[in-house]
Amino acid sequence: MAREPEPQDETWQETDWTPETRAAFRRKKRGKNFALLAVLIGFVVVVYIVAIVRMGANTPGAN
Repeated sequence: MAREPEPQDETWQETDWTPETRAAFRRKKRGKNFALLAVLIGFVVVVYIVAIVRMGANTPGAN
């Protein structure tokens, strides 16, 4: 049986999910998700560039 979550502290309140609050929540969450996507893509690009540079340094005649 599913139970109601217990409040974490006395300031916890249940949120009324009106269409306006739901839209605001989604906008805020979408912005954070895009920021995280940008950070992850940046990390992948840096790792890729480092890998290419390191492979290039190991080719014969590179020195």
